[in-house]
Amino acid sequence: LNRPLTRVMIGGDFKYLNQNQVVEMLSDEIKGGFLSVDLNHVRQVIENHPWVDQAVVRRRWPSILEIEVAEEIPIARWGEMGFLNYRGKQLEVSSRMHTGKLPLLFSPLASSEQMMRQYQAFSQQLLPAGLRIERLDNDASGAWRVDTSAAIQLILGRDQVLQKLRRFVTVWDSGLREHSASIERVDLRYPNGLAVGWKGLTLSGGQVLPETIMYGGTRG
Repeated sequence: LNRPLTRVMIGGDFKYLNQNQVVEMLSDEIKGGFLSVDLNHVRQVIENHPWVDQAVVRRRWPSILEIEVAEEIPIARWGEMGFLNYRGKQLEVSSRMHTGKLPLLFSPLASSEQMMRQYQAFSQQLLPAGLRIERLDNDASGAWRVDTSAAIQLILGRDQVLQKLRRFVTVWDSGLREHSASIERVDLRYPNGLAVGWKGLTLSGGQVLPETIMYGGTRG
């Protein structure tokens, strides 16, 4: 019954790895017979590669070993050098790898896992407004700032940041969206409102158009 393996089938959507690399990983692991190959050990060997997220290994009668590989996918840039997957795990990307345009996450204090969780939570809040995050900053004081795909910066401060994003989306959908091309930033550090900063617009006499306070409130 423990006949020799006649074939190893490797599948997956490969972008950063290739099938030959997987074969090289397993050169010393699949020398036994069809039934004696330790499937769990083979899976662990593959998943130890930094660019493998998950692997599935199974036998197919009478003598085939099937391996399905899911690669890590870079979701965001981390600081100036690294990349993160969806769990906030740091990935090493060589200069030959093409990751496309990814959002930048930066914090001198928060961990990569914390930043990824916040990025996902913020992205979920902004989704109904049709906005994507291009940069997410958490500074040394714990304050948050978001640069959006509409070239508008959202200043959130330290507290109740998700509530502030929900408030922004409500105002955005109530008509602020129509003025998006003229908006430079939105300051949400108000308990009950927000302030809109305009892009270099001036009044007669050369005065710069002041911030517009919407829904009142005092900035905290």
